[in-house]
Amino acid sequence: MLYCVNLHTIKTKDVMKKYIWSVIACNVMSAIFFISLSPLYSQDNKYHKLYYQRASLFENLPIDNNDIVFLGNSITHFGEWHEIFNNPNIKNRGISGDIAQGVYDRLDHILSGSPAKIFLLIGINDVSHDLTADSIVFATRRIAEKISADSPHTKLYIQSIFPVNPSFNMFLKATTRGEVVKDINKGLQRLCRELAIQYIDVYSSLTLPSEDLLNPEYTNDGLHLMGSGYLKWAGVIEKYILE
Repeated sequence: MLYCVNLHTIKTKDVMKKYIWSVIACNVMSAIFFISLSPLYSQDNKYHKLYYQRASLFENLPIDNNDIVFLGNSITHFGEWHEIFNNPNIKNRGISGDIAQGVYDRLDHILSGSPAKIFLLIGINDVSHDLTADSIVFATRRIAEKISADSPHTKLYIQSIFPVNPSFNMFLKATTRGEVVKDINKGLQRLCRELAIQYIDVYSSLTLPSEDLLNPEYTNDGLHLMGSGYLKWAGVIEKYILE
């Protein structure tokens, strides 16, 4: 009887070992499987989910040397640029919520196609994160210098940050900082003179007469544009699209 008990114990231990190893192997294989499913672009969690959703799509959309790229945050994102200008070569690479560093981090794919032109509008979300005007201008410099170095035949247009209006009581981290916006635009003008880049003053066309506030005719939240605002913007930059 003692012999039988020992044999049973040994068999039970063997079964348990096999079970434990099978569980470990299953967990390892599951981890490998799910890692293999994860897009490479989503391994870094520096930015919000929409950034990775849009950026991972853009990674799979071609850009060539006939293209005009609109690059920026939500204000760019929401524009139907190829329809506004009736030009299928215009590619919208705006991502809502994006910041200057976010634009810099996704430049490689854009520049690998050597686009003809890039229209850059970035910085207002950096303002809402309490960055200084100087730091935002410096971040824009890094973008400009990378474009020049990696795609020297691409013509860059740096657009002014747009005016804001706090009267709608929305996006107050950005819309109450109109003076910072003005300081950034002054810095962008200096940067463009230094680097021989075309600066485009859209700001002045969107303000109320004699005021530094975004005209309520062009917005319903003090930050983003209504259709009339997009058409006003398009009118300012049209000559640069066509040149």
